Formats: sequence, structure tokens, C-alpha cells
Amino acid sequence: MPRASKGSTSGNASGGGSKRSSKRNAKSSQAKPSQAKPSQAKPSQARPSEEALPNELPMADRYYELAESMNARGAIELAVPFYRQALAMLMEERDQLRQLLPEQQQQQRLLDSREEQIEGLITEAALLRVGSGSGLDERIAELAEELTPQSAQQVLAGLRELVPEPELLPARGRSLEGKALMLCGRVAEAIASFEAAYAAAGQAPEHGINLAAALLAAGQASQAAALLQPLHQRGLAVLEPDQRAALLRNFATAASQLEQPLLALQLRRQWLQLEPEAVPSDRWLGWCRVGLAQPPGDHARQEALAFLQDLRRLHPANRAIAEVLAETLEAEGDYRQAALLYRELLRP
Repeated sequence: MPRASKGSTSGNASGGGSKRSSKRNAKSSQAKPSQAKPSQAKPSQARPSEEALPNELPMADRYYELAESMNARGAIELAVPFYRQALAMLMEERDQLRQLLPEQQQQQRLLDSREEQIEGLITEAALLRVGSGSGLDERIAELAEELTPQSAQQVLAGLRELVPEPELLPARGRSLEGKALMLCGRVAEAIASFEAAYAAAGQAPEHGINLAAALLAAGQASQAAALLQPLHQRGLAVLEPDQRAALLRNFATAASQLEQPLLALQLRRQWLQLEPEAVPSDRWLGWCRVGLAQPPGDHARQEALAFLQDLRRLHPANRAIAEVLAETLEAEGDYRQAALLYRELLRP
């Protein structure tokens, strides 16, 4: 857990007063001039060598390190949730110390000083929030940039600090909440967050696409398809480029799960034309093979052949694609085109 100021001592739960150091004051002293400085912090001593620090930081220290990193970049308002989380853990540690080592009054003073330091930063950040009318969207955007599978829990904590009641978050915040929940494996909760974002934003496409992805993850393909079909019918031109690709990818996945191979191929063919490098060539080719497995004359088979010809045009150097196309043309009776491809493949 985050400790008292650097160089101070911390009581050990086994009874002895072993020394435990912290890196906090050195970093806090480098904060921007607008930060509140703790007025009663104790003078710090020399920092121990890095070898003396534990190899794996406890969770509270991780929260603190994230906060310090944001603070060093001047994003004090984003550091607040993580400082507060560290503070909560310090308070828990303080209560434990009171039970285990009631005679260590010095330890209590050090913990109080540490709480003062963090509370000062929280107070100043709160003032910054009051003075910034449009800062909420910016802070949500900053948290979105920090989102990774490893930081998802911290991003959720950050959102709770920005707006304690989830239902009061704007659509963008609910959407970020949903993404973080998905990364944490909490799919049902993510669906609820995306539904709230979709409703709050007047059914904006980006939130509908996110909601459909969560529904697919929950095995609800029919609900996802029902959500994506009207978006697709409006036309791709009204969507942003990244929204188009996500819509086609998710809608095609839903169609495949619903055993609609023709629709899945049509959607993936559109996706191929938009983003030829979106997936490896062998994956595109695998989807073609699904359609080619249909009987002669089947619409899905004809769509797969057109898909394969597009794939050949977009990836002319790929021999595997040329081989499958040559075999398919031969099976379709187009011997002239098949022969041309075979000859090309036989060239050194």
C-alpha cells in the first residue's frame, strides 16, 4: 500500500517497527505549481535503492503510481480517482494498525500526514472541476485513452469519481463504462451501460454498434442483428469509416451465427472492399470456402465466387487465393479463365 512520506517508518503487523519507504514525496514535489502542497508533511529522508523495493507493488501502490503518472503529465483531475482509492486503502491500513499496534502513536501521525497530502490534491482537483464548464467530456476522453485490459478496473473507478451515479453520466461516459466492463468480462453489465448510452444519445450509430457487439458476446445474435439491420439499411455513407467497418464485421458475425451464409458473405464482401487488409488473407479465404461449400446454383455459392474474385484482385500476389479461384472456376465450367490462372501459377 502507499506509505507515509519517504523515509518514514511503518509498524509491522508482527510487532516490530521495520522501516518501509515510499517514493511519494519526491514525486509530489515535482507536481505543477497549481497543486496543493501538504502543509504539515514531515521532512523526507534519503530514498532507498530500487533493489530494496518489492518486485510487485500492492494494488494500492498501483493506484498511486497511476495517479502520479497522470499528475506528472498535468492531468491532476484524472489523477483524483486513483489518489482517492489509495487514500481509502490507507485508511483501511490505519484501522488495522490501530488494532494491531495501538502504542505506535508516531505511526498514526505519519498516516494522518499522508491522508492530508492526498486530500489536498483531491480538494484542488475539485476546484478545477468547478472552474471548468466543459471539462467532463475532456476527462472522459482522457480516461478512454487510458483504457486497456489491464487498466479497465481503474477506468471504472475513475468514472465513479467523476460522476458517482452511473445514470448521470453522459452517453460517452456510459459507453466507456460499457467498454471497460466488457474488458472485465462483465458482459451483462456492459449491455446495460451500452443500452443507456444508446438511449441517451438518441440511438446514435456508434452506441448501437457497441451494444450489438456486447449482445453478440452474450450469445444474443438475433437481438444484435435486429439492432444492426436498420443501421445498415440507412447506408454506409452516413457512418464514419470506423463505424462502417465495425457495423459490417458485427452484422456479418450475427448473420453467421444465425446460419445466414448469403447475408454473411455479402456483408464481408462489402467489408473487404472497404478494408482489404482488415484481416489476414487466409481468413477472407476461409469465409469464401464456407460459401463455396454450398451446392451449384446456390446464391451463397455465387456470392462466394464474386467474393473470391474480389479477393484475387485486391491480393494479386497471393498464390493460395489464385489456386482456390482456379479450382472454383474449373468446377463452374469456366475452363478458359481457370487455364489462365493455372498457367500463371506454373510460371517460375
